[in-house]
Amino acid sequence: MHESGLSELMTSGTDQIAAQRQWFIKVDGQAYGPFDDKTLWEYMIEGRVSAQSLVSQTAGTGYRPVSADPGLMNWIAQAAQGSQAQVQTQAKAQPTPHLPPTVFMIMAEIKSGGGMNFLQTLQTLGPTQRLGSTVWILQARAQAETLRDVLSQPLDADDRLFVLDSFANQTAWFNLSPEMDAQIAQLWNIEQ
Repeated sequence: MHESGLSELMTSGTDQIAAQRQWFIKVDGQAYGPFDDKTLWEYMIEGRVSAQSLVSQTAGTGYRPVSADPGLMNWIAQAAQGSQAQVQTQAKAQPTPHLPPTVFMIMAEIKSGGGMNFLQTLQTLGPTQRLGSTVWILQARAQAETLRDVLSQPLDADDRLFVLDSFANQTAWFNLSPEMDAQIAQLWNIEQ
């Protein structure tokens, strides 16, 4: 979905003008925001906001799952189509066999019922070894962002995922707070 199509989608169940709306997202009991429609849309494309994510237009009250708002569910559907097309485009642009093999460290904190689906998906991606109750290593010909996109599909709002490409020193994650995003980015910004 291009940004020009975004304005057509920005008609969820409220009467507010899209440019004036603000959104708050609750993760692990902590409210984050405000975010405008464009930012919420980007989070949906990235997989950071899903149908199970809790959102509100006020910081303190009124949180509901995205799935309770038909307009936002339309966004989720459109974001999923756009994300799937983007992954397919990336796969066509960079065929997996041509990527060098690498070893990924995967951390998945799964509180929902998606654990079995997550493990099945993980095992289809290449040889794996479980290191602990929430940590695996995986050998695959992929990029961290692609693995995040694939592995986050069975996860919901209570689950978290972190992917580290140990060879390229690249990271990707799902459902971490904006503050955690900033902290991780700062840790990986090492000047040499």
